[in-house]
Amino acid sequence: MQKTTITANEANQRLDKFIHRRLGRPPKSFVQKMLRKKNITVNGRKADGAFMLAEGDVVKLFISEKTAEKFAAPAKTFPKGDVVVVYEDNYVSLLNKPAGLSVQPDIAGGDSLIGRLRGHYNSDFAPVAINRLDKNTTGLVICAKILPAAQALSKLMHDRKIQKIYLGVAQGEIAMRMTLQGTHTKDRERNIAKIAHDGDGKAAHTHIVPLKYCATKDLTLLEIHLHTGRSHQIRAHLQSIGHPLLGDIKYGGKKAGRQLLHAHQLIFPKLDGVLANLSNKTFTAPPPLDFLIYTKTSSKQ
Repeated sequence: MQKTTITANEANQRLDKFIHRRLGRPPKSFVQKMLRKKNITVNGRKADGAFMLAEGDVVKLFISEKTAEKFAAPAKTFPKGDVVVVYEDNYVSLLNKPAGLSVQPDIAGGDSLIGRLRGHYNSDFAPVAINRLDKNTTGLVICAKILPAAQALSKLMHDRKIQKIYLGVAQGEIAMRMTLQGTHTKDRERNIAKIAHDGDGKAAHTHIVPLKYCATKDLTLLEIHLHTGRSHQIRAHLQSIGHPLLGDIKYGGKKAGRQLLHAHQLIFPKLDGVLANLSNKTFTAPPPLDFLIYTKTSSKQ
């Protein structure tokens, strides 16, 4: 028999999901069978898999050591590569992701931002990336270090309470600020998005502000305000107006090593609880060298 008292970090999650992680991710059917046979109890009583755990609840698993060992996952090792920390407290890390690094590890367990973060911290709770960036997009990624922070941040992101500002280098001259709207669809087989002005799809809303036009290279440095968070939204929106990101070959850009897009700033609303340290604060990640190379030329405003 295994006995666990739920901590603040483990609270506010379904019982079946907690058991699934606790046992090393066995088949879901096995967890459901244990629940039906009353081999899992909460505070001495039978509980449904949808039961929401609270701090202080006592969970008992009536399972043999041999069965538990069968499901136990082998200890994972994670690469300890560079992690550029913009801000950190006991609950949250804000990281500046470099180009060429995935946020999440792949099936083979390759190098990733989350993998590197796990290599730095010894915690039963795997850090959770709240926002996702494409592999070749640089900039700020929010990582929750405990479950309550992950839940609170995910809700903020879902409710669009966190302002996200990007920098991008677009081809051609964009002379005035624009609000780009349309419907967003995704071709999953080709992993490419499309913005249309009518038809089915989810609403996509992007605001762009030209900061500098580099006449010698015919490039415009943009400040981009992302009001909705659709996949490849910025890349598809800029393609739709004939000004793709430099380096974004998939969306019509010229070769430049990578698409020049950088998650530059995050602006948080008034917050409390585990997110109190982020309340009303703005965090900035400076753009990488390739941005400076393509924008440090003679310019006209």
